[in-house]
Parts: sequence; C-alpha cells; structure tokens
Amino acid sequence: MPLSDRDYVRGKHPPNCTCKECTDKRLGKFLGEKPDKRRKDLQRTKPALLHAATPTRFLRKMWRTIPLGILKLFLSLLVIAGLVDIIRRGYILFTHQTDPIKNTIILLVEIGLWFWIVAILRSRRYKYRKPKFKLVLITVIAITLIGSFAGIEPLSSYKDNLFDSITNYFEERQAISEAAEIAEAETIIQETLKAERLTFELINKKRMLNGALPTKWDDELYRLSKAHTQAMSDRGELFHSPVDASYGENAWGGVGYSNYDYEELAEAIVNSWMSSPLHKAWILHEPLQTSVVSIIVTPNSQFASWTFWTGETGQGPELVRKIADEWRRETGESIPWINWLYMKGYLN
Repeated sequence: MPLSDRDYVRGKHPPNCTCKECTDKRLGKFLGEKPDKRRKDLQRTKPALLHAATPTRFLRKMWRTIPLGILKLFLSLLVIAGLVDIIRRGYILFTHQTDPIKNTIILLVEIGLWFWIVAILRSRRYKYRKPKFKLVLITVIAITLIGSFAGIEPLSSYKDNLFDSITNYFEERQAISEAAEIAEAETIIQETLKAERLTFELINKKRMLNGALPTKWDDELYRLSKAHTQAMSDRGELFHSPVDASYGENAWGGVGYSNYDYEELAEAIVNSWMSSPLHKAWILHEPLQTSVVSIIVTPNSQFASWTFWTGETGQGPELVRKIADEWRRETGESIPWINWLYMKGYLN
C-alpha cells in the first residue's frame, strides 16, 4: 500500500492504530496522565533511581567478580575466628570477668551470625567448592602452632598463658587432692587414738568388774606395741612377739576389718578377747600393772594389740600354764606354740 493511502497519513486513525501518537494517547488514558508529562517525569526520576541503586549494584558486581574459592576461604576463616571468639567470650562470662548483660547480648549476636555464616558455607553455592573447610581448619591450626612455638607474637604469649593456666589447674587439683588425703589421714589418726584409749578403758573396766586393779599406760610400751601392730598390718596376718621378748600381747584383726567406727571398733576388740578363754585370762591376770592398746587402720584392714610387760606376769594365768603344759607334753615344743593353739582350737 502506498504511503499516501494509509489512514494515519490522511489524518484518519483506525481504533487499532499503532502509531506513536495513538500509542501515547492510549497510554495516557491508561496511566491517567498526558504523554508529554509522563515522558518528562520519567526523564526527571530516572537519573535519581539509577544514582540510588548504584552503590548496591557496584558492591554486588564487585562481590561476584571475586572467585568463589577465595570467598569460601574468607567465610571459612570467619567461622574459625567466630568460634574462637565465642569460646573466649563464653569463658569470660563463665568466670565473671566482665559485665554479664552486655557480653551476653554480644555472645548471642555472635552465635547467630556464626550459624548464619555456617549456613552460607553449607549452601550449594559453596559446599562443593575448594578449599575444603577441614583443610582450612587444619592449616590454621598448623600455622598457629608453628607461630606460637617459633616465638611469633602474640601467638607465643597466648601459648605461654595457655600452658601456665593448664599447669596451674592441675597443680591446684593435685594440691586439693593431697590436702584431702592429709585431712582424711589426720581424721583416721584421731579416730584411731580415740579407739585405742577407749579400748584401754574398756579393758580396765573388765578388770575391775572381776576384782583386778586397772593397769597404767606406758609410752615406751606403747611404742613397742605400735611397731608390732604395724608389722601385723604390713604382713596382713596376726602373729605374736617372741617368747623371750620383754613384752607380750593379745592380737586382733585382719584384712576386711574396716567397717567399724572408733566406738564400735573398741567394743568389737574387747568383746572378741573376752570371748576367747586364753585372751580373757591374760586381760584379767591380776599381777599386771602396765598395759597399752595400739591400733592400725588401713583402707581394707584393721589390726590391734593389747600389750603388757612380761616381767609383770609372774608365772602367768593358771589356764595358760595348764595349756602350756599340755603343749609341751604333746609336741615336745616341736610345733610352734601359736600354731598348736590354732590346731587345738584355743584360738579362733
């Protein structure tokens, strides 16, 4: 069709005309403003919009130009540094070295940011990129250790402070443990002394109830008795001093005797001796003037000795003399006295 025959050239525009004038008119009716005014407004606002979006677009563009490997390395280092700072701040809060409210808020914000960065690292964009997080972590630890032991500050100072803190902690724990052991040992010693004195008093009461005078305490005899009881504890068995020794004793105890307090212990020892005819005969032997009681307590055993000077025994209790004569007749002293007593059932 020749140009002269077209409607819009002849000034007649059909309803569906797409010329510039008709298009502007239709847009003006739709947008509610004249085409010229709309065009001027667009020209006036477009530079401002472009100017406002320029910094964000620029930063996005710069961020996208950085290789993903470098970005992942940066984020991995942020995760490691954030974790270290969270631990440090948590320790400071736990030891009450700073304002609790302020640092608690900071700690919560750090934890939130840390999880956010971890989520970014675990996203599809970075998850399968190199370098791997484990490799970054191992590298950072290795560099930190090398730097700290090479004397590079402040890593060297941090290392020294850490080692000092660990050493002080274990020294304090050891000191506390030793102090507790000393206190426990002191308690056992005091309880043992009470048990020895109580046993001594109970024996004297038994003597007085049977018409014999109470015996007196002797420190030298106590030293000998204590050594004998300690020897029984070390060997884990009962035995008596030699026949020609200057002292003799009733012995009690063994492994497993460890469930008594000092009052129960004293009563158990005296009741055991008083239920044995031979031990009872020595306890009630009237010529005796001096005696002591010694006790040794260990975590799994208790041993005791009631010791007297043999020079004060005279001929000894009548029951003991009769049994001794029987021992000589039967064995000719070929079997040790104590062993024979156990064989005959006089000791149990």
